Amino acid sequence: MTATKGYMTALVAAAAAIIFAITRVENWGVLCLLVLAVALFGARKDAKAISWGQFMPLGIAVLFVFFLIYHYANPMWHRVIGFQTANMRHIFQWNDIFNALPLNDAAFFRFWQPNWLTAYFQWVYNYGFALSYWICVIRAFFTKDVYKFGRYSLAGYLLQVPLILPFYNLILLQEVWFVQGTPDLLERALTPEQQFATAMNCFPSMHTSIAFAGFLLSMREKSVWYRWWVGTYCISIIVSTMYLKIHWVIDVIAGMAFAYGCVKLADWIVGTKGYAAFAASFERLGGRLHSRFSPSRKPDNGLTGRNTAAEPHDRQTRPDAPAQTGTTADPTSLAE
Repeated sequence: MTATKGYMTALVAAAAAIIFAITRVENWGVLCLLVLAVALFGARKDAKAISWGQFMPLGIAVLFVFFLIYHYANPMWHRVIGFQTANMRHIFQWNDIFNALPLNDAAFFRFWQPNWLTAYFQWVYNYGFALSYWICVIRAFFTKDVYKFGRYSLAGYLLQVPLILPFYNLILLQEVWFVQGTPDLLERALTPEQQFATAMNCFPSMHTSIAFAGFLLSMREKSVWYRWWVGTYCISIIVSTMYLKIHWVIDVIAGMAFAYGCVKLADWIVGTKGYAAFAASFERLGGRLHSRFSPSRKPDNGLTGRNTAAEPHDRQTRPDAPAQTGTTADPTSLAE
């Protein structure tokens, strides 16, 4: 095996290992894996014209960092809820106000509740919080686009968590079923103490905000299949929060507005000169690493010549960004 093939094999193995580890954090089943796999169809239409050898070294490193955040975020979130339950004295208490508002409990979504539909929305809700985010981030990895990578990760999670916590610390609003004293349609086996803590943090709906951020960004992609597939899945997540009596209608509207703000903030960050410099360094370093293990090959565009990282090409780019110059992919690129 040549040095180049060995190097690329190692990169592919590392990427596969990280993606597999991501799927194991919450033990995604066959349906979750199917949703993810189908979302990758058409990634080539939105891919950037650089080689995998140039993108993968740092792309894998960044994906691994995102995995670590995901792996440790759930225990951290439970510690936050525990702290809130024990110490927080919310300034605003909205349970009675929201329950008194007509139609705010989204009863119109439950006029028809066959068992199969309830089971579908239970599955969507239980896995949608993380899966809607990871579909977008993993696909961004497969497009080899540093700008998509940054935009999806920032708008979908990294900005949302710190920005949403002040709402949860100031506002006590609990889930619809808990406030109305009806059965939990998610059928969680919770003690009364667990019910109180689990039913907190409703305004705004973070299931909605993560899903709607994914929806907004997916609508910018060129692949029609991806837009329909991810768009439908994200809308299902939003509907599930109301069908299952988890969130109030106003929670959902607030979650959508919050997501829109996070997307715009991510657009601004990714559009800065600082991020352009990061993207250029990202590809340039990847090109150097690839060149080191491919001594007989010409360096990638990230090493010599005009760098494509400063010239994002898709519909998610900065308005003032120059047009892409048509960089040619490395002949040894992985099949997309």
